[in-house]
Amino acid sequence: MCNQLKYLSDAAIARLRKDIIQNLDLYKGDGFGGLASEPGWDIPLGLDYDYGLLTTLDTDRPQAVAQVDLKNSLIVGNALSTLDPSTANEERIWVRLAHVEAFNYCRVRWLDGINDEQVPAQVRKHFFAPGQTGIRDDHALSRLWWNHQIAMICQPDDVVGALQLIMKTADIRSNFIERIWMTSRRRISGAVLRAMKSEPWVTEAEGNFRQFMKTLNRLGGGIVFEALDESDTDSFVTDCIKFAQE
Repeated sequence: MCNQLKYLSDAAIARLRKDIIQNLDLYKGDGFGGLASEPGWDIPLGLDYDYGLLTTLDTDRPQAVAQVDLKNSLIVGNALSTLDPSTANEERIWVRLAHVEAFNYCRVRWLDGINDEQVPAQVRKHFFAPGQTGIRDDHALSRLWWNHQIAMICQPDDVVGALQLIMKTADIRSNFIERIWMTSRRRISGAVLRAMKSEPWVTEAEGNFRQFMKTLNRLGGGIVFEALDESDTDSFVTDCIKFAQE
């Protein structure tokens, strides 16, 4: 089911930020659908997306949150496949989606089960997306889109497998995705994913993975990985693992 992607005006976002406390009943209730056609809320982006697929976001809250986030990363990535990384850094798109089309998911995922005093902070963090870090790591939907996007860059022939490795724990995701220099370069990021799959030590403890990534960052500076073949890149990553274990 294709619909046109829309976004909010800067003025509408500013008003929402200012009125979080006044809008607590809406955040805890049925949301902002009544405003969806108002001026400033209904600006077409010129891109289509799969609204029907977006409505299938899993709102369950099991203990294995990472597995649900993995499933939802696939949904958001495929539903919003027309976005490119530059457009996906636009807060106004994500604020509209969080307050209208995907409001129910965002409310259940981030607001259910918390007390009223906690709601404003959670709304600011997960319904808005100021800056690249907020978009990549915090917003209820954009963080899922970036999971999928980075998995596609790193391992396009097995996106699900890449997501399973990247999202094994929140700490692994953070240390992997924050290395923008690496995740934008398929050769080295693919080698890291292969190592994560073949070398149990790398991911069996969060401290191991952090040390491995620090070593990779230190030794990889200045190397033009695009000039190396796959076996040479794999050998470099293996050496990094050995250094990290010392």
